[in-house]
Amino acid sequence: MKIFKLLFSFFLLMPVVLVADTYPEVIFDNSLVKGVYAKSTVNYGGKSWVENVNHHLLVSDTLFFTPGNALSLKYISAEEGNWNAEIRYSRQKYHYKFDKDDFLSIRIFVKSAETELDDLPKLYVKQRNSTSISFSLGKFIKDYEVNKWIQVKIPVNAIRDINFDEPIGAIGFQQHKGSNRIQHIFIDQIEFLAKNYPQVKLSSPAILTDAVPYDKQVHLKWQLPLTPSIHYVKIYRSEDGENFKPVGIRPVQMQSCLDMVPVLGRKYYYKIAWVDYNYQESPFSAVKEIVTKELDENQLLDLIQLAHVNYFIENYDINSGMYMPFRMKDKAVVSTKETGGAILSLLIGAERKFISRQAVYGRVSKIVYFLLKAQNNKGIFPSYFNGRGGVPEYRSDRPKYDVSATSNVLEALLIAREYFSGDSAEEVDLRKRITKLYESIDWQQLTLEGTDDILRSSLPAVEDLNISFQPTLHGINESINTYFLAMAAPKFPLPLTSYYNAVYHNYSPYEPEQIKEGEVDIYADSLDIDTLLSPESPKFMTLIDTFIQTSILKDTLLYGSPLKLGEYNRSLMELYKPFLTLPPELVQDTILDFKEVLNSYVHFVKRRDNEMGVGSTDSDIWGFYQHRDSVGNYRINPSIASAAIFVDKEVGLLSVLALYHQYGNVLFTEYGFRSWLDLRNDDVSDEYLAVNQSTISIALENYRSGLIWKLYAQIPELKAVRESLFVKNLEPVNE
Repeated sequence: MKIFKLLFSFFLLMPVVLVADTYPEVIFDNSLVKGVYAKSTVNYGGKSWVENVNHHLLVSDTLFFTPGNALSLKYISAEEGNWNAEIRYSRQKYHYKFDKDDFLSIRIFVKSAETELDDLPKLYVKQRNSTSISFSLGKFIKDYEVNKWIQVKIPVNAIRDINFDEPIGAIGFQQHKGSNRIQHIFIDQIEFLAKNYPQVKLSSPAILTDAVPYDKQVHLKWQLPLTPSIHYVKIYRSEDGENFKPVGIRPVQMQSCLDMVPVLGRKYYYKIAWVDYNYQESPFSAVKEIVTKELDENQLLDLIQLAHVNYFIENYDINSGMYMPFRMKDKAVVSTKETGGAILSLLIGAERKFISRQAVYGRVSKIVYFLLKAQNNKGIFPSYFNGRGGVPEYRSDRPKYDVSATSNVLEALLIAREYFSGDSAEEVDLRKRITKLYESIDWQQLTLEGTDDILRSSLPAVEDLNISFQPTLHGINESINTYFLAMAAPKFPLPLTSYYNAVYHNYSPYEPEQIKEGEVDIYADSLDIDTLLSPESPKFMTLIDTFIQTSILKDTLLYGSPLKLGEYNRSLMELYKPFLTLPPELVQDTILDFKEVLNSYVHFVKRRDNEMGVGSTDSDIWGFYQHRDSVGNYRINPSIASAAIFVDKEVGLLSVLALYHQYGNVLFTEYGFRSWLDLRNDDVSDEYLAVNQSTISIALENYRSGLIWKLYAQIPELKAVRESLFVKNLEPVNE
């Protein structure tokens, strides 16, 4: 119980705002991986040269402006040659746009004694569709010195040919004055700052409230005052209590962090300081002393699961309760689909006492109130909302309402309805409101024209007459969950034929030239399930009105695994998704045993990835982020192997522990595993993906207690439709 109490106190006082490793306006503060910075690109030609490894800049972990490292730029700018080096803006989910009153701040340290101001490189700003004119840094540097960190402060409006409507892509350095000498500078803390940033002096000492060890992780908590000029929290660590070294910085949105120590079982000392926008430090906090100790396997799983749940404890919009994937200056964009995973993770957090049950109730209740008032089309919500107003936030050129996203959050709410099953007035009211949301969806108006049982994947916000065939929900993926919801709906349900027609078939528009003689059945008024699912039938396509129905069954054998769906080149996350909530054994149809299917594909993907190699000699490290890539992509998604624990205990558990023990120093944080790791290119993501964090938290819980599976199995509407669909003789149902 002691570890639970510590872990509970660990996150009880965590902030309720969106948190990231750094600010969106920061282009570079630290490389997460030592050696080289994979998010940089180096090119040179002629007699010029730039020091690089695999065309990336080197990283210095001994000389830096903000801990724990800086970029090393060593170059020769020959008269007969040229070079450039770009530092990419690497955020996956957020594309930063600067304002006209911002300025670009860069810290540089000139190491080579003979380097003059004109020997410094030129700078340019690269955007999605444009590149600014390069310019000299000289006029933007005051008090130039070598062997000292100096600031380059460039007003954005002084950069020619910059586009204020486009997000930042990269900051580039290129050859300036010709010289045969080797020049060497270090670059750190590249960021856009507001013209009038707060400058109140930090005179009070920082407050480090706690330091608690968990295995090699030390959880540091601080109490942050409401002082607007605090920009970062700077963390110092010592092994003797006297000689402290800076080991990290954190943005002020965070009130705690994890620090991974080098050696388990050793005594360490910590202190912190506040840092202002000019990087002047406050007086130090009091020192905290800890001794790291090893956790047993179950406690380690607690820590890993807690971190992934914590991602959703913190990352939400206070107005709507919905999951907020990124911060913006002028609006609170929230995600409908990803809120589903957030809700399930929070239920797990409540059950394991990582967060109070009442706090989770409050979040879920706020989400339901928001959705009941939010704009919708036939009960279907858009993929994203502005959380401050409940109006759609369209992230593409074709605004639409997302059927899959809506069913994702609805299913999670129905599971929450089962969790909050108490007799109190507030829980009774919550259950009624969730049911009302379910009843509001007109599933019968969402079907593909020409059928009454195949759902469109989306509804256009504005009718587009140019679209003759709209994509459908089908296949063995989260569409399964959507169809169960649609068939079980209290109002406007779909017929039971939806299950077999949708799960076991693909749908595509009819194009005569793609059809070979003998492949297509005659025009059909309805879908002939018995014929289409019969292994003896030579027909694998059926033409229905203006679209084609194709069976997904492609029995084959690869890497020693029998594959009922053929070779699987998509992410295993798609195959996991329906069964994170739906226990595989509850799907009792006559076509596939889904427990066997999941097991076969987990072993197929693991064997394939092991054989191809992801950069590790450990067979427990696997899970390509993207399998198909023409240029070769060696990123692995840690959630693919970790989540396998709910399919195959041994395979998944070994992978979770291997990822934590071998790569936890760069991959694991207070929000769980980062979204990808590239072992071939020594790179790791700056960010996290909600689908990864929720998949790991849910998969671990189903492996450990089966909580989400048990709650799903209790949903009365879904239980009734399963009993109707999977009749005693387990034959497909025709209506």
